[in-house]
Amino acid sequence: MLLLLTVASALAEGKWDSAVADVEATATVPASPETVMSFLLDLNNLKSIFPEDCIGKWEMGDRTFGEGASAIVRYDMGLMHRRLAMTLTHAMAPTSVDFDHLGKRGFITRWTLTPTEGGTQVRILTPLNAPPKPLKEYFFMNVHPEWKGCYERTLAALATSVPR
Repeated sequence: MLLLLTVASALAEGKWDSAVADVEATATVPASPETVMSFLLDLNNLKSIFPEDCIGKWEMGDRTFGEGASAIVRYDMGLMHRRLAMTLTHAMAPTSVDFDHLGKRGFITRWTLTPTEGGTQVRILTPLNAPPKPLKEYFFMNVHPEWKGCYERTLAALATSVPR
């Protein structure tokens, strides 16, 4: 049994070397880019559309709307739990919003809004570097798909929550 696990581990070792670690999801929201943008600029709205099993805790900062709005959030994806300060660092109406998650293990998440027939195409993108071995396989097999699923469910909630 140990020999079989060792061989399987050796075969999988290089499997994820060229995999893209970025987490991304896209959906069409039946509202104008301006309406979607206004919704996303309010962290209370953002909190309302993220599934609780993805972001387990929100501690709102003194400011919750527009550039400079901030919160401390706890992400829960697989066995990954990260508590990070998050700040809305850049908003370019009505095309994009950037959230910077500060700290040693932080990241940036960009929401891009593109007008389309039937509303707005909304894309959430978090560019990432894959973690080093031995965590790489766990990241791609568990954390990455769960994170992408969180983004997909967040976009589905956005589509039903944003005013039309």
